[in-house]
Amino acid sequence: MKLQPRQIIGLVAIVVFGGGMIWRATQPSEREIMESRLASLPHIEIPAPKLDLPPLQLDIPTITPPDTGLGTGGDATTDTRKIYEMNGVNYFAMGSQAARDDMYCAGVLSAEFSVRINDSHPDKASMILRDQEALDRAGLTKLVAEGVTTEPASAGYSLAYRDKAQTDYDAKALRISVDDCTRRAAALN
Repeated sequence: MKLQPRQIIGLVAIVVFGGGMIWRATQPSEREIMESRLASLPHIEIPAPKLDLPPLQLDIPTITPPDTGLGTGGDATTDTRKIYEMNGVNYFAMGSQAARDDMYCAGVLSAEFSVRINDSHPDKASMILRDQEALDRAGLTKLVAEGVTTEPASAGYSLAYRDKAQTDYDAKALRISVDDCTRRAAALN
């Protein structure tokens, strides 16, 4: 059998490339070479310096809070959200009716959000949260403009109305419905 020139070239290519592949497969990888080089290096130990540190003092000083005159109920179990009740301000009687309605609706939507976040689509819940924040901001802006409060002191209003609306929501006795509050917020946007 006589081989054609093409067949001879193909056979030579198979032998050369196959031999090259076999030779490469039998050589150690770069990782193996580096690991063997690192293993052959001598181990160097650096002694840790001895530090003479003073002994730790673990005594925690007892700090007595100042008497603020807010009345009793300032024990460690007081919920910080109920602090507004201790200073004797009636947040629900101050400001215009529009501002109070905005604040109440913000509380209603906050109560609705806490229910919807668990059982509805996150986009719907985020829309309720957006509306709640818009109403809260609008109510506080009105209260500040009316001179009832200042921006730094306005958190008590938000907390008071949020707690009042949550109580009404739980009792199913809302003064303004969730739908009306949502429409009120849509008018702001």
